[in-house]
Amino acid sequence: MATRITFKVLEELAAKVGQATGMDVGINYNSNYGGYQLTTNNGSTVLKHRGNGKETKAFLAGMHAGLYLAWKTKGA
Repeated sequence: MATRITFKVLEELAAKVGQATGMDVGINYNSNYGGYQLTTNNGSTVLKHRGNGKETKAFLAGMHAGLYLAWKTKGA
């Protein structure tokens, strides 16, 4: 069974990406405006415009995987 995509799950992924980049990556949700949004610089810079949970999780997982691969190839 798949894990439900909740705000907490997305917040944890955003924290991992933020830790890997050294940036303050934040996530917010508003159903009236279209779902989840990823920001940095205390919300002043949008990394990903509003989307549903599945899109946002895929975006964050891709960022995390890309950062991991860049780190692994840099060390090799």
